[in-house]
Amino acid sequence: MLVCGLMLASCTSGGSAAEAANPCGIGPPSEEGALVREVLGTQDFTTKAYDSTSALADKMRRALPGIRPEKHIFYTNACRYSTGDEQADDSVTFVPGWFLRASPVPFFPGEASYDLNGARGVSSDTRSALIVQCDMPGDLGEQSKKVWLTADTTFMFRPSRPTPDQAAKDRGMTLTYLMARRVTQALGCENTPLDKPPVVKPLPSS
Repeated sequence: MLVCGLMLASCTSGGSAAEAANPCGIGPPSEEGALVREVLGTQDFTTKAYDSTSALADKMRRALPGIRPEKHIFYTNACRYSTGDEQADDSVTFVPGWFLRASPVPFFPGEASYDLNGARGVSSDTRSALIVQCDMPGDLGEQSKKVWLTADTTFMFRPSRPTPDQAAKDRGMTLTYLMARRVTQALGCENTPLDKPPVVKPLPSS
């Protein structure tokens, strides 16, 4: 049953039915739920879904034709998991979008780089980000070859948490992969880029 609805609520159950209607629905047995609990350091958290799964996918489809050199990026809030109902609470926020392939990908100091079954990722104490090819069906197919699908997960802690070790960065990267997979499945990416279980491989530092 869907418990984490489109309003802010306590997340206590989930599953495939929840994911079908709500991109943020996760339950105790899920890997995503275990990762969120570990990142936030609590068994109980609240979930905010900004859109239903279908509305999120429709928003991203509508935005895709507009990605061009003058407007090389689009992103939209999808999910927020937090230790309470206030903006100041510790939180994890998931934001998918599009990024023009011809534009340089931003990279920040202190970020570890990853290969994830062919997708590219980075992770730090404040965010994990992933870019992957998503071959869209139909009229959006040609445009989708000019962009990356992006997935950013940001972490906010007050006071700021200690600099994370490699294991913490790996957890953030794995969570981003699993959440991004929900988006690629909702969009119907024909190349099914994230359907394999996540294999998170940190790359050597350059």
